Amino acid sequence: MVNQPLVSIIIPAYRAENTIAFTVRSVLAQTYSHWQVAIGVDDQVDYLQLLAAQGINDPRLKQVFTGGIGSGEAIARNKAVSICDGDILANLDADDAFASDRLEKLVPLAEEYGVAIDNTGVYNSELVLYKQPFPQRQELSFATAADILSPRIPFFPVFQRQLLGNGWTKVPFAADVLFNLELLSRTEKVAIHPNPLYRYYKRDNSITQSANAFETAEKAYLTILSLLDEGALTLTDAIRQAARQEFSENLALNKVFRRYMEEGRCQNLEQFLDMTNNGRQIEFVSNHS
Repeated sequence: MVNQPLVSIIIPAYRAENTIAFTVRSVLAQTYSHWQVAIGVDDQVDYLQLLAAQGINDPRLKQVFTGGIGSGEAIARNKAVSICDGDILANLDADDAFASDRLEKLVPLAEEYGVAIDNTGVYNSELVLYKQPFPQRQELSFATAADILSPRIPFFPVFQRQLLGNGWTKVPFAADVLFNLELLSRTEKVAIHPNPLYRYYKRDNSITQSANAFETAEKAYLTILSLLDEGALTLTDAIRQAARQEFSENLALNKVFRRYMEEGRCQNLEQFLDMTNNGRQIEFVSNHS
């Protein structure tokens, strides 16, 4: 199609040998064809060679190495930007997938409003869609800070490159949340498509599924609160205040999560969030367990 802007899809890759082919095939299946993939390699694996061995050869696939191992998603994404040619950028993790029409639906919204996200579809370990952040929304809407902070579900923006700022901030957890808040601060509207066009898969090796999620989350929340207090993030005053309140509450809630783990009520953070409605039904669960 004439006049389609080039979309650079950023994929940070760390220990992604078993999933990245699945992820890239979802890009190859896009109904929107003017894209390139920039893989930020954070484990020194040659993913282009790995993909080629599985029959995936496409000149639109590129990779760049962070030079480290396990440097973090923020470092990998920022490095990937250095080889991106598109005026539109899109996030995709190396174990997730796009619905086939995701770019077709979101790129026009990103062109019009600057940033577009969707009603992220969360899939369980059986690969079944089981929740979305906004299950009641049926029409196009626009994000508030609470929309980005409260669901405890990640959003993967498609956005104009001019809104990138300094890129992603390295934190142990929730780098995507901080980046999306910065995007919201830079543009008047972040469009939310009502359909679950991003397929977010809960893997056994993800942070929210891990046995040490409490320690990772506590470190992340303390780091984020320090960044907020130092003014290190590009946020409006209102969004900074909302973020400070949310992450302070998350820090306190994380202690309840640890108690639930110790008592055997849950096996991981994801399970805790599901059983307590993201912590909003703690007393109910405590009194009826």
